[in-house]
Amino acid sequence: MASVDFCVQAATNYTDVDILSFALNLECLEAEYYSWAAYGESIYSVDPALVGKLQQCTDRDSSRTPSGGTDEGGPSTPFAGSVIDIISEIAENEIAHVRLLRAVLGTRAVTCPALSLTTETFTIAVTAAVDALGGTVSPSTQTFNPYSSVQDFAVGAFIFEDVGVTAYKGAVQNLQNSTYAATAAGIMAIEAGHAAVIRQLMAAATGTDANTDLTYVTPGSATVDPLTFTSAVTGINVLRDSLGGTSGASVEQPLFRSVTDVGTYSATTGLELFVADSTGDAYGRTPTQVLNILYFDTTMKLVPGGFLPSGVSGNTTVTEITSSSTASKNCTTSGALSMAYFSAASAAVLPAVIALVL
Repeated sequence: MASVDFCVQAATNYTDVDILSFALNLECLEAEYYSWAAYGESIYSVDPALVGKLQQCTDRDSSRTPSGGTDEGGPSTPFAGSVIDIISEIAENEIAHVRLLRAVLGTRAVTCPALSLTTETFTIAVTAAVDALGGTVSPSTQTFNPYSSVQDFAVGAFIFEDVGVTAYKGAVQNLQNSTYAATAAGIMAIEAGHAAVIRQLMAAATGTDANTDLTYVTPGSATVDPLTFTSAVTGINVLRDSLGGTSGASVEQPLFRSVTDVGTYSATTGLELFVADSTGDAYGRTPTQVLNILYFDTTMKLVPGGFLPSGVSGNTTVTEITSSSTASKNCTTSGALSMAYFSAASAAVLPAVIALVL
C-alpha cells in the first residue's frame, strides 16, 4: 500500500493507528453478531484471517471453542425472506469493514478481542435495561436469546448499532491521517444506515409497537406485561446513558418521536429513524464511554466484562480521548463525519422499508 502523509498532531499517548484499532475491535463485535444470524457460525469459521493472528472471537459450537472465547450451542435462527436478506447484507458489510480496516492498518492491525455473545450475556444486558425502567423481569428465570426471534434479534442489534455510530463520531474525528479519516467516514456512513434499518425493523413493518419475547412487571404495577420495543429501547437508552455518564445530557433517542414543530409546520409522530440532536447532528461518545457500555461497567472505571470480557485489543490509551479532544485536531473535522452519517442513513431507509413491506 502506498505511503500516506500525516498531519502535524498535538502530543498524545495515542496515535491514529490506535484510534482505528479501537474501531476494528467494534467492527469485530458487530461482524460476529451478524455472522451468527446470517451464517450460523463465527467470523473465524467464515474466514480465519478476519480475526487476526489468534482465534479470539466467540464460537458458539462447543466442538470449535476458540482461545479466549466462550462457547454455546449454535443458534437455530428463525430468519427468512426479506429479514434474512437485510441481516445477510449487514453481515457482509460488517465483515467487509473488518477486512478494510485490516488492509488499511496492515501489519499494525490488532487481533479481534475475545467476545461474549451468549444468551447469558444478553440476558444480563436486557435485565439491566428493564431495571433501568424501574421494572423487574418476571418470571426471573427468563433468558434473552437474540437469535430466537426477529424481534429479539433487532433488540440485540440495537444495543450495538447506535453505540457504534456514536463511537465513530466521538473518536474518529480526532484522526490526523487523511486516508484513515476517509476510511472511518466511509464506515460510519454505512453503520448509520444499519442503525436506521434496525430501528425500522423494530417497527415490524406493521406500524405498531410490537413485543419482544420477554415479560416483566411494569413500574408501579403488579401486572406482568410483554416488554414492547418502545420499552426495550427506552430501557437500553437509559442504561447506556447511565453507563456512559451522559444521563445529564442524553445522547439517545426514543423509538418513536413526539410532535416537533418545524417552522409553520407540525411534524407528525412516528418512528424515530435517525439518532440526531436538536441541530440535526449525530451524537458522539468517547472511547471510555463506549467501553463502559460494552463492558456493563457500573463503576465507569473501564473494568472489562459484558460483551468484551478480556477488554479490547490494542493500545488502551485511546481512552484518553475526551469530548474536548477535538480542539487540537487540525486536519479533519466532525462535520464530514456528520454529513456521512445522515446521507447514508437516509439512503438506507427507503429500500429497507420497501423490502419489509413487499
